[in-house]
Amino acid sequence: MNPFLRWRRPHFATLEDAQLEGFEMDFSRLFGTPIAESSRPVTLGRGTIGAIILLACCAIPLRSPLLHGQDPTTTEDTTPHSDDSQKSASAEELAALVAAKLQSIPDPRTLTRDDLPAIFLILDEGIAAGRNYIAHHADSPEFPTVACDLGRMLILNVDRHLGELNEEAKIFGAPLTAQQRLDEQLIYLDEVVRNIERALAAKISPALRCRAEVILGDCLLKTRSASKSADAFGRALQLDTSLEDADEIRIKQIEALEIAERYEEMMTAGNLALKDHPRTQFLPHLVYFTHKAHRHLGILRQGRDLWRTWGPVLEAGALGGEISLPNSDQKWQVPAGKESDFRLMADRSGFYEGFFQLAMGEKEAALQALLSFNEKLAERINSGETISMATKTYLDFQSLPMSHRIDVLHGKPAPSLAGLSWIQAPPENDPGKKMELRLFCDSSRATSRQSRFISLLKKLEMEYSAAGLRVVWISSVLRSPRAQTEAAAMTAIAVENRLGWAYGVQPGIEAGVVERHLGSHGGTLLLAIDDEGLLQWEMIDPMFWDEGLFRSIITRLLHNAE
Repeated sequence: MNPFLRWRRPHFATLEDAQLEGFEMDFSRLFGTPIAESSRPVTLGRGTIGAIILLACCAIPLRSPLLHGQDPTTTEDTTPHSDDSQKSASAEELAALVAAKLQSIPDPRTLTRDDLPAIFLILDEGIAAGRNYIAHHADSPEFPTVACDLGRMLILNVDRHLGELNEEAKIFGAPLTAQQRLDEQLIYLDEVVRNIERALAAKISPALRCRAEVILGDCLLKTRSASKSADAFGRALQLDTSLEDADEIRIKQIEALEIAERYEEMMTAGNLALKDHPRTQFLPHLVYFTHKAHRHLGILRQGRDLWRTWGPVLEAGALGGEISLPNSDQKWQVPAGKESDFRLMADRSGFYEGFFQLAMGEKEAALQALLSFNEKLAERINSGETISMATKTYLDFQSLPMSHRIDVLHGKPAPSLAGLSWIQAPPENDPGKKMELRLFCDSSRATSRQSRFISLLKKLEMEYSAAGLRVVWISSVLRSPRAQTEAAAMTAIAVENRLGWAYGVQPGIEAGVVERHLGSHGGTLLLAIDDEGLLQWEMIDPMFWDEGLFRSIITRLLHNAE
């Protein structure tokens, strides 16, 4: 299998914050591996040299053997020709050229930025040859294979294509909008979908059909058809995977299921992969995705136990060598060079154990888990070890503020909201109130990153309001003159979404509302307060995909209030 086909899942600086990637094709974004900055000479592999020779051969017209003693300038070719045989030969040559171009792309982890122009040239030549084949030899027997080769190169080239369009747009005034980029991407990749669907309609081997399904899945994921993408990966796993990496297909399917919000299937696929196929370089990511599925569904205890089971395995894998796996007597050798992936996910184990403990209402256990996580990382940092930015983000923006609030505020009366400028004040007397979700989120985030969460919170409030759930939304500004502008923005959001919440703005740091909650201005924080007014749970940067988690918190606190 060509190494450049590897699944790419970049690590983001914030929790599950999938920021849009730039247009430049960075082939090295494999599990966060940066492109090496040192210059490396560009060399032509055997596949490339063969392709160039083949291209030259295609360009030179072939003559029949000369008759003995005849002048080559006057000799006529008396060998009979068949148009069909010429067409077939040309089709075979083009198919071989496309395959050679694809195979000549080296392992992306060895590339430097200086290598990219040569790679772009290979892509241009390979795509041109593939399109030539499709245009003139669509009925040839090699069509399904060429469709796969061309599709893979087009998928690899799409970000570069969008970047070029964006640069052209800048010349004429403004860069492409996000919607324009998506539209152009859909147009570009539609060629892949059409060719692959035609290939799948033909009688092809199970192995080639599997390859076509994988390419279709990759393409559909890029065109934001995640559910269809997951189905394509699922079909591929039922076929002969000899031309593909089955472990890679599994992790792609799980990712597509998450994006499609098919969380139950995601959890099932993750648990099955961990049970039957744990001996994979993708083990750290299998653990992480499977835990996310439990979170999304609000299956808390099993989510915590997942980290308790696999956290030590990941910790051992971070050291390399042979490690033991659950329910197996045979040790497994961690793939060379993958230790950093195991380390990245092993570092999250302690945090997520505390995360799940808090969601289950086990405050002291959660605090101890987070404190242990903090102390271990602090020791490693103080010893001079360089930890990843993702892990540092978990420490600085999640675990440290959470553990501080759990220690100081949780289990105690929620901080006062005195000083808040109410836009829609809560009722002075609300006998039906059994719990409160207190959201700190400014209007900017409420209309961007947290917009879908706002919609989810409205849905939950409407569903559980009769049982006693209330929502209070709080924003803040650092300078009081901006309070009126922020209040107007909050009002517009409330009117547009028909929010029946109490909401208001902190007019400057002097009011101290955010400060009393040990929060930060500009951040997003969700707090749960029980019927006695005690702070019981929190989540930094809540997102819509954790609906099951929020339902578990609401159900538990409402049940305790009965």
